[in-house]
Amino acid sequence: MQNNKPADVLVQLIEDAQKGDVTAFGKIVRDHQSYAYAIAFRFFCDEDDAEDVVQESFIRIWNHLQDFDSSMKFTTWMYKIVVNLCYDKAKSNKRRMSVFARLNDNSSQDDYIESTNIEQDLTNKETAALIKRIADGLSEKQRMIFLLRDIQDLTIEEVAGITGMSDSAIKTNLFFARQNIRKKLARLEVSI
Repeated sequence: MQNNKPADVLVQLIEDAQKGDVTAFGKIVRDHQSYAYAIAFRFFCDEDDAEDVVQESFIRIWNHLQDFDSSMKFTTWMYKIVVNLCYDKAKSNKRRMSVFARLNDNSSQDDYIESTNIEQDLTNKETAALIKRIADGLSEKQRMIFLLRDIQDLTIEEVAGITGMSDSAIKTNLFFARQNIRKKLARLEVSI
C-alpha cells in the first residue's frame, strides 16, 4: 500500500474486515484500541473497567461492522460505542455498589466509594487520580462530555456525533461540568 493516506488504508481495512478478514480487523483493533482505552480509562480511572469496556467495544464493532456507515468517520462511530458501554458499565457498577452497601450495614456507600478512590489513587498514575477526584460527583453525561471535549479535545460537532446530543445540550452540560470542577479544584486549593 504505497503512498496511501491513513484514511484510505482504514477504508480498505474496514472493507476487508466486513468480508470476514480477521487479520484486517486485528489491524483496526491495534490501530484504535489506545484511543478507546484512553476514553474508558479517563471515564473510570480504573484499568480493569477500561479494559473490559475496550474489549466489549471491539466485540460489538466486529459484530456490527456490516452496519458501519462509510460516510461517517470510523473513530466517531467507535467512540459512540465506547461511550455507550461506559454508561452501561457505570450503571452496572452503581447497582453492584448499592447491593454491596446494603449487605454491609456497618459502612455506607460513601465509605465504600471513598475507600475505592483511595485504592485507585495509590495504584493509578497521579494524573489519572487527579482527573478522577475532580470529575467525581459529575453526572455521567457531564463527565463524558468533559472527557470528550476537554480531555480528548474533540470538537462540539464530534461530541454531538458520539453522544447523539444537540450542540446546545453539550455546551450546557460542559458549562456545568467545568463549573463543578472549578468548585472542586477551589476546595482542593488547586489553582487552574
